[in-house]
Amino acid sequence: MSLVDTVKNAFVPIHREGYPFIAAFGAATLFLGYFSSVLFWIGLILTAWCVYFFRDPERVTPVDDRLVVSPADGIISAVRPAVPPRELGLGNVEMTRISVFMNVFSCHVNRAPV
Repeated sequence: MSLVDTVKNAFVPIHREGYPFIAAFGAATLFLGYFSSVLFWIGLILTAWCVYFFRDPERVTPVDDRLVVSPADGIISAVRPAVPPRELGLGNVEMTRISVFMNVFSCHVNRAPV
């Protein structure tokens, strides 16, 4: 196993859409650090949080045609009938809506549930 493989296995992958935000946080941290060491450390903590927010860990999904797997990390907050939004083009008949609440510590990568 090479050093590159070891580093790749040690860190959770980052979703590619997060790199511009992480770069902006990092640049702001360096800019603020030029003026104050306190602001640098605050910026560094916020940059680390930004990296954590955009993580994209590998998931092992159970394979079974009878399962519906949650598309996101979080807590099921509601299961009830609701009419789908008009822009989805699903008509105006009620369907089961499952709501998932994600806090800032939840992994914000959504996957297809079915």
